[in-house]
Amino acid sequence: MSWRHALLLAAVLASGTAAAAEPPPPPPKQPPPPTSQKAPAPRDTTPELSEEDKEVVENLELLESMDAVEDLDLLLELSQEE
Repeated sequence: MSWRHALLLAAVLASGTAAAAEPPPPPPKQPPPPTSQKAPAPRDTTPELSEEDKEVVENLELLESMDAVEDLDLLLELSQEE
């Protein structure tokens, strides 16, 4: 692997992790419910991921990064043809 390829790969991976590291915007504030009524207990609607689901997510992320590397390889080939 040439130093250019390594540099481009590092740049792509760094940009992907930087975008993933940005915190989500804070949710809008909701007014508190009236005190005369009891609010139902909040439920967590996001299910906990099983080990198999976690593995699938990791594999999808790996495939996405591999796709980015293939794009870089194509760009390198095109730049060498010129």
